[in-house]
Amino acid sequence: MIQKEIFIVEDSSDFRQIVRTIFSRFLPEYHVRFFQGAEELYKYMILQSDENYKGRRPVLILLDLKLPTINGYEVLKMLRRTPSNMATQWKTLPVVMLTGMARQEEINKCYAAGATSFFIKPLGFDELKQLLMKICHYWVDDNQLATEDANILSSKTVQQN
Repeated sequence: MIQKEIFIVEDSSDFRQIVRTIFSRFLPEYHVRFFQGAEELYKYMILQSDENYKGRRPVLILLDLKLPTINGYEVLKMLRRTPSNMATQWKTLPVVMLTGMARQEEINKCYAAGATSFFIKPLGFDELKQLLMKICHYWVDDNQLATEDANILSSKTVQQN
């Protein structure tokens, strides 16, 4: 079975360990790749842009809003501006914001920048497990994504009307 790749951008080592435990015990059908911040994620995105890259491609990104140096909102804007390639559609790839706390203004900004969902991290292990299961099953298994061709076609149709 080929595992689907999920990127998690999170600076808290404690939270990463809890999430790693949840995925290994309850969501083994997914492969999780952790990034401590924007710089690390961006370097990996450059690596994936190489035509000869043979590794897994992300199907979902879980992104913390409160990151050091470059916050999750800025990372989200960077992701959505990154040119897509034949294997990774950065503009349509689901990006779920998952953070400890946020003001409504921050939530609104993230949606305007291209977030596909926004959740506050639950405090309990079981609640976090249930949330991660819902997010993964919906965004990875059930949801149908647009392709870049569909986005281009849609914008041409809107312009013609």
